[in-house]
Amino acid sequence: MTTETSKALMRRITEEIWNEGRLDVILELISDDLVDHIEMPGLEGSGQARYRNHVEMTKAAFSDFRNELDLVIGEGDIAVSYGRIVGTNDDENVEMPPTGKRVEVETFGMLRFADGRAVERWGVADGVAMMQQLGLYG
Repeated sequence: MTTETSKALMRRITEEIWNEGRLDVILELISDDLVDHIEMPGLEGSGQARYRNHVEMTKAAFSDFRNELDLVIGEGDIAVSYGRIVGTNDDENVEMPPTGKRVEVETFGMLRFADGRAVERWGVADGVAMMQQLGLYG
């Protein structure tokens, strides 16, 4: 897999699945046996089901959620993104009640690809900044 292909897949996953909410694209771009290194309360399952659960949980808590990519870099079968997740907390999440507040939080994501699908995922967002913006911390 080329670097340019990996970067294009990262952008496509972010735009189509996360920003447009096209969950059907998960079947095409996420491996059924995806290894997911992201841990968060309430996130269960494995592979495509786990990935779908993460999108659904996020979209439920932030109905206008967007992942705005500022930078995508890659090497071979790996792409790394840096950007901001933005949205209004207008519905319940597993761990918190809706606040009605808008957040904008820096985030990094990394995907490894094989045969045109994400096979491994890592990511981190500034959880403290999110909780502060929601008025739930500090």
